[in-house]
Amino acid sequence: MQKNSFYLDSFRIFKKISRNIFDDRLNNDDEIIENALFFAIGIEKMLKAIIYDINPLYILESPDFKNSVMLLYESSVRDKSEISKTPNGDVIAFQSTVLRATTFSKAVLDNKNTLMKLKNARDIIVHHNYKYLDISELKILIKRDFYPVLSAISAEHNLGGQTNFFNNLHSKLAKLSSTLQSDVEEQIRLKMESAAAHWITVKGSSTFNRKAGEARTADLLKKEFAYPYECPSCKNYGVVYTVPLMEFDSYKNEMIQTGLETKAFKCNFCTLEITNYKELDSLKIKPDVKNKDKIILEYEGEIDT
Repeated sequence: MQKNSFYLDSFRIFKKISRNIFDDRLNNDDEIIENALFFAIGIEKMLKAIIYDINPLYILESPDFKNSVMLLYESSVRDKSEISKTPNGDVIAFQSTVLRATTFSKAVLDNKNTLMKLKNARDIIVHHNYKYLDISELKILIKRDFYPVLSAISAEHNLGGQTNFFNNLHSKLAKLSSTLQSDVEEQIRLKMESAAAHWITVKGSSTFNRKAGEARTADLLKKEFAYPYECPSCKNYGVVYTVPLMEFDSYKNEMIQTGLETKAFKCNFCTLEITNYKELDSLKIKPDVKNKDKIILEYEGEIDT
């Protein structure tokens, strides 16, 4: 079987970005865009490496026997009558790579929204005009999220991040990231505090109508790609707003939905609203697809709570 060389590619990229962050080479649009692009490429290669270790077929667009044998087991082939003469070596795209990696990696799952934010920026850089990028947000993503995201993935999968990712600059990168992380933590704390205080006031009011709040939430949940999630502030169900992740299926020759990208969370009881990708990851907000119909019925009063 072919050697998994995705790791080595990602190591080279991450070391370069680590040095650029350490040397403060994020001072203009071009430097930020270049580092964001390489960050995305490095992430994609690293996640493909993790998936490849589990099963190399999982990174192929066409993993069927007649196509994959020559790509992965050429040295073992003795008879070529059952295999493709022109095997398709294309691998899955960034989007599918992230989604498949979440199946096997808690660290990837915990940082899914951050990685999808990076993926979206990468798509704009490659396929669209730079004017659609939020450069200041992208700079923060690199300086704040590069170290903790990779550190978590490295620790979970024993990838030796201190040397292989961070070029032995880990302590400096961690310190820089921590100064920016505190802003996120404070923003979340204040939002939660405000929402909790509002909920205590509202539910204690003589005019409070819980059924109206439940009915309003149920109506919102009936919309396509809207799903329930228990509010981290008041423990009622709020609404997670998502967009479908689409990809071309070469077997069906059509676009298919491969997953969901979380965009926002809104609670109609305590008014907590989360739209920042980092805050969504920190609070582990994700759509509860399985229980959508159940929560709608419950909030419409059609089943007992």
